[in-house]
Amino acid sequence: MDAENPVTLRCLGCGAGKTAIYDDEASSSWALTMNGKAFFLADLGIGVCRSAMQHLGEIPCTIFISHNHSDHAGELPVVLAVEGVQRKRRMQVLAAPEVLSRLQTYRMHELESSGLHLDQLATWTPTPEEETLQVDTQVGLLKLTSFRSRHSETCFGARLEIGELCIGWTADSGYAPRLMDALSVKCQLLIVDARKDGSAEHASFQDIVEYVSSRPQMDFLGVRPEESLCHVVVIGYGAQSEAPTPEDLPSSAVLRPGDEIGFSAPHERPFLRAGACRAGEVQRWRADAGAQVLKLCNWCCR
Repeated sequence: MDAENPVTLRCLGCGAGKTAIYDDEASSSWALTMNGKAFFLADLGIGVCRSAMQHLGEIPCTIFISHNHSDHAGELPVVLAVEGVQRKRRMQVLAAPEVLSRLQTYRMHELESSGLHLDQLATWTPTPEEETLQVDTQVGLLKLTSFRSRHSETCFGARLEIGELCIGWTADSGYAPRLMDALSVKCQLLIVDARKDGSAEHASFQDIVEYVSSRPQMDFLGVRPEESLCHVVVIGYGAQSEAPTPEDLPSSAVLRPGDEIGFSAPHERPFLRAGACRAGEVQRWRADAGAQVLKLCNWCCR
């Protein structure tokens, strides 16, 4: 994959288990594009297909599924039937072996009556835990390493390497500092699952604040743009009415549906696209925390 070509991350949804059903907002998901071409999708839960068509214009052919809950894999059978069979696109499903088995046995069972073999729907690629796999996408190769998260259902986050760019993602997970440490190695961006009230299955906003505060090489996106090696953003918190407030987290670090994060060469530092920047609220958050903001607007507004 050519590192000279710009990569953009697009948030497709931030929803929790009930969000798509009760609030009509997409489940938690994000995608990567290069030169406007979508080439990687993280999870395909309820509401994500419609969001992807709205924000990307298509479903990326390479899909990583973190686990078999409906808000992360619920639309997979229909999308594979439409994209892989009707539209004859070469779809590829990536998942850790345990997750892949659950998807094929349970999630895809609804298509059994079609008479189609699973291999007719997609290429199914196992991503063994903590083994780096080279994945061929529509725009070239990327490297993916899966890491087991802390969740009731067998679940895996991932670290992606695209040229010099590296992105980590916890998927659904309770507070797990070791997981986040592993995912953030070499990463410019770490995407974490968090809720207002933490549990064994989901970290709390306060958990993430304490974690980031204890890692001098990290900070939230938009807070120390020129100093931090790894920038943290939050997803998976539920409906927009449940999103973190500026008292919880700096708002530039709160992903919202439709938000874009770009990566600028040569150092591949992430920045919010103009129009999504919430710099003023970040400044207020950092002032309340007794910290200084450095060159914020010159960096995150492009």
